[in-house]
Amino acid sequence: MYIIISGLGRVGYTLAKSLEKKHDLVLIDINPKRCELISAEIDAIVINGDCTKIKILEEAGIEDADLYIAVTGKDEVNLMSSLLAKSYGVKTIARISELEYREVFERLGIDLTVSPEIIAANYIEKLIERPGILDLAIVGRGEAEIIEMIIPKNSKVANKKIKDLGGGKDFLIISIFENDKLKIPGGETVLKPGDRILVLVKREYLDKVKKLFLE
Repeated sequence: MYIIISGLGRVGYTLAKSLEKKHDLVLIDINPKRCELISAEIDAIVINGDCTKIKILEEAGIEDADLYIAVTGKDEVNLMSSLLAKSYGVKTIARISELEYREVFERLGIDLTVSPEIIAANYIEKLIERPGILDLAIVGRGEAEIIEMIIPKNSKVANKKIKDLGGGKDFLIISIFENDKLKIPGGETVLKPGDRILVLVKREYLDKVKKLFLE
């Protein structure tokens, strides 16, 4: 896939590093020193310029791009450059810093918006609100979450078979780490105290599942 990334701050740099071996990348940033440093680290074409200028986007090959990602630190730059990319028929992803901008971006045709700051804040908030949960991931549009927990000794589910928990359509145990060994559980699998588990759960049943496993 041919991908253009504008903005080579922490988000853009990390994204480029993760994609460089799998895709053809062109990177754009307005800071010449940053471009010089990154061109020596990442296997990609690096262009020093303003991504809101058609000339720079065309130099980057916007006509042939499969995906344009704008992750500069300025929402207006991400919006403007993404709209220009859309005019060439390219799929776009734009970073936003304010959640209320999401609807505006989407109404204007931006395919996907992301906010690392908002994601991080929500992640920390959820971990604070849910003691006992080690980690979590949001699934889909927030309709479900994958949560990581360690089964305590006094848990209601300790030493019970998964088929006897009555999860039904509310939650699904998708993996168990027993002595750091990954297991894909079945209905006959017995949950033991100290097991680290990953559970896919509908958002409205989070409190119910937390009480079942942790209390």
